[in-house]
Amino acid sequence: EQVFFTDFTACNAYLNGEEAAKKVQCPTLFLLAKQDMMTPAKASTSLSNQIANKQIKLIDNCGHSMMSEQADAVLDALVGFMKN
Repeated sequence: EQVFFTDFTACNAYLNGEEAAKKVQCPTLFLLAKQDMMTPAKASTSLSNQIANKQIKLIDNCGHSMMSEQADAVLDALVGFMKN
């Protein structure tokens, strides 16, 4: 009944993201949507800056629902990342 409230509350309460990101050593893809109003691409900057081995891919003409709005672009980005 309160799934979104519970999820958003947990996200807001989590304070260890940047410290946890510093420990990530595997290749990491940040797949971001240029028109995402819920989680803007610029919101990922502080987190992505903590990960050395990262790629950042911005998807054009896309909001928060990447897989339904730009399914082919998401798939292309994931496949391209896996091939590297």
